[in-house]
Amino acid sequence: MKNKSYFSLGSFFNPFYHLDKLMNPYLFSKNIIMSEQSVAIHWTNRANKQITKRSSTIIAEMQLYFSCVVKKRVIFTQDISHANTISVSKYFHIAFNAVEAAACSPVEFAANFPAKRILDSSAALKMRPKELKVDFKQGQWVGEFTI
Repeated sequence: MKNKSYFSLGSFFNPFYHLDKLMNPYLFSKNIIMSEQSVAIHWTNRANKQITKRSSTIIAEMQLYFSCVVKKRVIFTQDISHANTISVSKYFHIAFNAVEAAACSPVEFAANFPAKRILDSSAALKMRPKELKVDFKQGQWVGEFTI
């Protein structure tokens, strides 16, 4: 995966990105309750095909990653040891964690996102996602979320 600058405009000027969004909208959705707050989950037809083909659970873990900067990221894993997963469907679960970085090194941050621990303070527990969007592009799971 190509690293992007923090100041890049990303796909804003890319016409193929907008065409893909038009051709592959988020057709499937479900609202779930996570820590007493509603979270809207949306996924594309491509993601739905992958989910329905599965015989094991895929977990979309939304992380609010605190390091030199704060970053939102979605990690897709099959590790079902997450204690706080919520089922969206039989083989599709979600989780949310606020995570503290192990070190504030820009090089290490960009390469590995080293996590030290999950934040469990009262302030961290108040932060919750509002919406998650999931897609499956070029053989990889892709996700983004809002708080």
